[in-house]
Amino acid sequence: MKIGIPRALMYHYYYPAWQAFFRELGLSVLFSPETNKEVLDQGVKAAVDDICLPFKVYYGHVLSLRDKVDCLFVPRFISLGKYNYICPKFMGLPDMLRANIEGLPELIDPVIDLRKGIFPLRSLAYKIGRRFTGNILAIERAYRKARASYRDFLQKQREEGKREGQVTDEAASLVIGVLGHSYLLNDAYLSMRILERLEEMKARVFTADMLEERALEKAAWRQHKPAFWYFNRQIMGAAYYLFQEKEINGIVQVTAFGCGPDSLVRELIDIKAKREGIPVLNINLDEHTGEAGILTRLEAFVDLIERRRRKCR
Repeated sequence: MKIGIPRALMYHYYYPAWQAFFRELGLSVLFSPETNKEVLDQGVKAAVDDICLPFKVYYGHVLSLRDKVDCLFVPRFISLGKYNYICPKFMGLPDMLRANIEGLPELIDPVIDLRKGIFPLRSLAYKIGRRFTGNILAIERAYRKARASYRDFLQKQREEGKREGQVTDEAASLVIGVLGHSYLLNDAYLSMRILERLEEMKARVFTADMLEERALEKAAWRQHKPAFWYFNRQIMGAAYYLFQEKEINGIVQVTAFGCGPDSLVRELIDIKAKREGIPVLNINLDEHTGEAGILTRLEAFVDLIERRRRKCR
């Protein structure tokens, strides 16, 4: 049996766990291809006009899998912790797909709500697993394998952040914080390879994924009132952490056109950065964004920072 997982949105946070869980149950896991022009164009045509770019792309990934799998895994996210919530579009994503795309295979759409801790995850895993096997021990093994894979995934991200922080040749490289959702920054097509391009310009890059969640939450509370939405609060926490804990030379904010929480957090970070005297480049992505324009803006931003550093020496 083939289960499809769209390579968009929460995929970028949890795909190691999902892949390990379903493979351990004996399913064939098929990911959609990396985002490309065809996937984006199909998503834009299928989606409603007023949703943000990452959701439009998700539609395209679903369409690329629709006729290749027996079912699609599209979880309905509500909360990832006691005091946080996910954007309402994540809650209604399965319903939006059913309303806008014809001929969909079965959608596996469990409700993920962790306001009471992580304990509901095991019962949720059992509920999903029983769709494919009656072997309780096999489901438990799959659940443990998924948790182990996810912990390894997080550990690799944290180690990458530590390596960035241990570079000693401060004069040779810029330190730039890149703030944005993982489903934007880690999608090479949507982000126009911003992270890679900055590294090619000899910049050391820090993202929220490289920082521990505990540190992000603590830093987010430095704002008078922390952001309500979970991922936006993490972005805000990453900004405050970098302002206070790292000697950064600049901030690049990557936001999605049409995302209300992104626009609010962007303004708050701009205000804080101005007080700290740190330059900020705001990049707002939509389906019309051109790669050449992004590259030109990044080059100009890096050049501006280099000039400032030379004046301060």
